[in-house]
Amino acid sequence: MSKDIYTITLKEQCADTLLPSAIKVKILSEGGQIWIQPQGYGENCAMDGEGYPIGVEIWQGKLRLILFDDINSEDPQIIDLENAREACRLNND
Repeated sequence: MSKDIYTITLKEQCADTLLPSAIKVKILSEGGQIWIQPQGYGENCAMDGEGYPIGVEIWQGKLRLILFDDINSEDPQIIDLENAREACRLNND
């Protein structure tokens, strides 16, 4: 199974922030999934520095986002992105 890891720096976007902020982010592409690991963030079942709390995958033909939004919970939030398809846009004529 092919595995690719990329590292980027995510930067603060709010102009009103007093201190500039940045977080290193690892992006793992493995087995047809994308996993995102912001430095200092993780998931319940992984050791510190090992968890990937954000995932993107296709499940049963649908694109979805997987979020482990609480380090104290094993259960992810799963967001179906099918309504974000460009084909779902309502005509604004």
